[in-house]
Order: sequence, then structure tokens, then C-alpha cells
Amino acid sequence: MPKNNKYILEFQNITKSFPGVKALNDVSFGILPGTVHVLVGENGAGKSTLFKVINGLYKADEGKVLFEGELLETNGPSDSLKKGISMIYQELNIIPEMTVLENMFLGRELLTPAGLVDYKRMEKEASQYLKQQGLTFNLKSKMKDLSIAEAQMLEIVKSISANAKVILMDEPTSSLTEKEVDFLFKKIKELRDSGITIIYVSHKMEEIFEIGEFISVLRDGEHVYTSDIKETNIADIIEKMVGRKMEEVYPENNSQIKDVIFSVKNFSKKGVFDNISFDVRAGEILGVSGLIGAGRTEIARAILGMDPKDSGEVYFNGETLKIKTVNDAISKGIVMVPEDRKRLGLNLIGTVDSNITLVSLAHVFNSFVLKFKNMKKLVKKMMDDLRIKAPSSQTIVQTLSGGNQQKVVLGKWLSVNPKVLFLDEPTRGIDVGTKYEIYKLMRELCSKGNAIILIDSDLNELIGMSDRVMVIREGKKAGILEKEEICPNRIMHLAALGGEAK
Repeated sequence: MPKNNKYILEFQNITKSFPGVKALNDVSFGILPGTVHVLVGENGAGKSTLFKVINGLYKADEGKVLFEGELLETNGPSDSLKKGISMIYQELNIIPEMTVLENMFLGRELLTPAGLVDYKRMEKEASQYLKQQGLTFNLKSKMKDLSIAEAQMLEIVKSISANAKVILMDEPTSSLTEKEVDFLFKKIKELRDSGITIIYVSHKMEEIFEIGEFISVLRDGEHVYTSDIKETNIADIIEKMVGRKMEEVYPENNSQIKDVIFSVKNFSKKGVFDNISFDVRAGEILGVSGLIGAGRTEIARAILGMDPKDSGEVYFNGETLKIKTVNDAISKGIVMVPEDRKRLGLNLIGTVDSNITLVSLAHVFNSFVLKFKNMKKLVKKMMDDLRIKAPSSQTIVQTLSGGNQQKVVLGKWLSVNPKVLFLDEPTRGIDVGTKYEIYKLMRELCSKGNAIILIDSDLNELIGMSDRVMVIREGKKAGILEKEEICPNRIMHLAALGGEAK
């Protein structure tokens, strides 16, 4: 990166520590104005901490941040926004019951001379900004009625309306369809061309080269690499991230697929999904694809007793199962890692060990006495297997990075040795090194005769890990592709049109 250019943001020896861990250690590099600068690193590398230092949530223990050549001093996100720095979070920071209009001006409402909220002027300005971006929203709609993609676009418009000069984007495509990603990238390029600087965090290697111009790598809280995207490649970036060479993306499949062990027959829920039937064999990974809203997660939740169904049967090793609650499913060795880890997967104010052992208490209790030795052994195994980065097993889960939180959820369910495992977007927000460890665990489970149902929006991952792929379209099974038939075109045609690619 040229050193004679004036940076819009420059980090000089940034250090930030928390009890038991140094999140950032002497980090120094710069961001050129009007560029898309990608920030990558493993979970726990310090990316989120650096973002929070930029937007004022954290204050650095040492070092300083320069913004447009001057020392950046803020008292929080709203103060940073006033200075021209906006952040769009991976898990969008919205208030569901508020309207679109109220969300756009949250914390910076326009007032009348009498000091009242000037809704008319806000509506006029909001409509102008939406029109400029080619978006049509009902300003009176509640945020909870918007899709994730729509809410994300609205956050971008909100940043533009606040005259942001720098926009921080944390995993912005993690919940988007391919079409929505294309639209987002178009918007990012338009923002860049208008002179706005984007700092973009992503774990998806293909995105980095499509959208990025410069890249910086953090590893274990330290800055290890900055380069022009054109002067690097995926292998180099991964090596810098994990500190070692990775020879393959997906581990070799040595599992022997045997007889059917799990079956779903004629599952229906009016208005959600209809007549869903499929089999999964011992040692098999059955991928499940479909556009957002197709009903993939809803089908899984009904199978596991989380949501009611109208009709349908579940069979395990030929035996009909009566699953009315999640506990019924767990008792039979059928579990699910949910898509929404914070709302459905974790006790955020609990410790790592209490979360991991939450559904395996039978293994750590003797009558009413907690067997600490067994608990410590189980927790240590899960933390080692999944490479959970935490100061200790007593660390509060909400203080961990998003990726490490996801690994705690995985550890919780793997601790009960499931026979059938539903994985709903299991590697969302997880770095490439840890993804590989999770892939290996999936292969190991299958080699022991277990079955996995993988619900996944990442087509590369779905194709790389699945033995067959079932495609859901508008709540119905559009088809099942055998291993030799699996390819992006066939999957997307079934998902979008319900028919094979021409």
C-alpha cells in the first residue's frame, strides 16, 4: 500500500485488553479514502474489538486512531456517527417494534421549533434518500416486518443520510441470498465511487476478491499483513490468518454410507410446508438448500418438536418416534444446532462450561451431586476439539466473538453424542480455519455411523460437504440431487423455478 497517500483512518499502536486476554496488541495500519478495505482474521483475532474502538464503544488502552489526519475522540457510536463513522452490525442493531421512519432517524430525530419530533420533515428526507438508492419502503412499516436484506439496505441508507464518510460492515452477507448479495455489492461499489470508504469484515474468501481493493489480516490480536488485493491470493491470506498452510478446503470423505436410519414422511403445516418426505442414511450428510423463506428451518423445527405440525411421521431405525417436545428428540439422539445462536442457542450471561453442559447434565451429575471432574473433562474436550478461544471455561459467553459463541453451541450439542444432527447454517460467521475443524468433526461423526442434515445457504459449502442435496421451494420438496448431480445451476434452478437447469 502506498505510504505517501493520506489515510482517512489510521491506527497507531492500538492495544486493548480485557481480563485474561489481550484483544489487540500494538495494531498499526491505515485505510485509504474512497476504497473498500477488507479486514479478515480468525474468530477472536480482534476484528470486532477494532471496529468497536473505531465507533467508540471501546477506548483503546494504548495508541490512537487518526480520522482525516486528526485524533479521533468519541464518547460512543452516536458521537462517532456525528463525526462521519457509521457501523452496520452482523446482527442488525434495530428495534423491531419501531417503524422504518423511526429507525432511520433513531437518536438524531428532526425537531420543530417547538422541540417536537418533526415527522413531516423526516418523511420528506427519508423518501428522498430511499429514492436516491432505488429503494421502496413503506415508512410506516415496522422493522420486524422487513427481511434481513431489507433491514440491511435500510441501515446503509441510514448511514448515507447521516453523511457517513466511513461505513464499517461486519459480515453483511451472512444472511443474504445470492441475488441479495449481488444487490448489496452493487450498492457498496456505488458508495465507494461516491467517495465513501468501506471497511468490510468477511470470512467468505470469494467475496474478498469480488468486492475488496485492499486487505488487512489480524491474527491473535496483532496486525500481520496489509496488501493490495491484486497482489495476493486466497492461499496467502488463509496462511496469514491461521499461521499455517492449509492444503484443502474440505476434508476427504472416508465415510461408508450404509442403510437408512432416519426418515421423515408426509410432514405438513398449513401455509408453511407441505408433504415433505426424505430419508437419511448412516454415515451420510444430506444437504438442504432453498431460497430464504422456502421453509427449510421451519421443517427442521417441526421435526424436532420445536414447532407444531399438522401431519407427518418420523422414523429412527425403522421405529416410529413420537416427538412432541425438544426433550423427546434429544432423548432419541436427534438434535439441532439453530441458525440464531444468540436467541435460541445460548445462555449469553452464562459461562462457557455451563452452556456446553446444559443438555448433557446426566454426564456430569451423580444423583444431585455435580461431578466436577467429568464436567471439566467434557468441557476441555469440546473446547479443544472446536478450538474455542476463551480465557477460561468460566468466561461469560456474551464476551466471546460471534464465531466462538457458535462453537460453544456446537460443543453443547456434540457433548450428547447425537445420532442424527441437524445443522442450520453451522459455519455462519466462522473463519476458514475453524470451518475446517468443524468439517472434520462432521466427517468424524459420519464415520461413526451418524447422520447429518445440513441446512446451508453457502452453495460451495453445501456442495463440498453433502452426499446428496434436497432442495426446498416454497415449502415443497423440489427434488433431491445425487452426489454426481450436485452443481450450483441445478440447485438454483430447483430452488427458484422448481425445474432442472437447461
